Amino acid sequence: MTRKSPRPGSTPLPAGLAAPARRYLAHAGVETLEHLVPLGRRQLAGMPGICPRTLAQLQDAMDEHGLELPPG
Repeated sequence: MTRKSPRPGSTPLPAGLAAPARRYLAHAGVETLEHLVPLGRRQLAGMPGICPRTLAQLQDAMDEHGLELPPG
């Protein structure tokens, strides 16, 4: 069963993200999981500080909250 965010549009990023990834995402204006959706997996993977582990953490969090990260 997937958990939905109690307030759509305000699902926080997972707490366990590495500091470089968290800093870069904040600098890019990404504050919630919903902000990741327009970026897509390919663009997100190409960002500095986003390693495969971070990408997996973000994908797991999105799955948990019923969000989908498009491939592009």
